Amino acid sequence: MEERKPMDIQVQADDTTMQGKYSTMAQVTHTAEEFWLDFFVIMPNPAIARLLARIIVSPEHAKRLSKALLENISKYETKFGVIDEARTPIPNIGFPQ
Repeated sequence: MEERKPMDIQVQADDTTMQGKYSTMAQVTHTAEEFWLDFFVIMPNPAIARLLARIIVSPEHAKRLSKALLENISKYETKFGVIDEARTPIPNIGFPQ
């Protein structure tokens, strides 16, 4: 079989997208065909979680993303120290019906 060569892809984005968004919480759900990654920012008064982005990926891409996150967390902790996970309970988030 012929070996695949990696493609060079140039990323383009407008200024607003390049600024990014700060998420205080994420929720992951899945079906047999896809993973849904919902990113929220929690507003304190009243307690509202605003959905910033919903990213839907294939199971294969979700697994690659998981590996990339774990590798980068390991590198971060080697350089800056162990990340202390939040001790506050994770809120239940649901969409209005």
